[in-house]
Amino acid sequence: MALIGAITIYPASVAAKEDFPPNVTIAKDKTVQMIDWSFPISQPLEFSRLKRCVATNIHSDEVQLRDSAGSWVGPATGNYYQRDNRGTAQARDTFKMVDDKDQFLIAQGQTDRTSGLSGWIIRFDLEAALEQGRVTMTMRNLKLAASNTGSLTNDGFQPLGSWYRFKSNYAALEAVANTLKACIVA
Repeated sequence: MALIGAITIYPASVAAKEDFPPNVTIAKDKTVQMIDWSFPISQPLEFSRLKRCVATNIHSDEVQLRDSAGSWVGPATGNYYQRDNRGTAQARDTFKMVDDKDQFLIAQGQTDRTSGLSGWIIRFDLEAALEQGRVTMTMRNLKLAASNTGSLTNDGFQPLGSWYRFKSNYAALEAVANTLKACIVA
């Protein structure tokens, strides 16, 4: 910690940890390792209900990822020549694994959100299980991509970081979890 005039500067590691909700686990590389959305239930629940709610509320659609990297202005004409680079991130099956005996599943999902002029897509694996008196739900393998990066090369899905716009990314994932929870307890 350093004191400069009347401004106190804290090391990033001191302030950063306090900004995350307690259900978020941050990896050493500052990416989001896991978000735990588990909750208690007051009465027994059928595993088929959990599967139905996941099937109807979790999706992982095909998405187009674009950029215009490599665009240029013609030296003689002054015309702008815009490249339209596109890549497709394929749709994925919702269920990656279902174990009816142990009442455990892994689903692949995504949430699309728009922030300013850029659309952002977050993909995740959802692990869900029925345990005594609770439903465990954790999101892992969280990855973020911009639908259009403009003149920068679009590198596709990358691990979800904790350093930029984390609160809005968290809110988008929380909306998915809340919708799923509402279906399960209904």
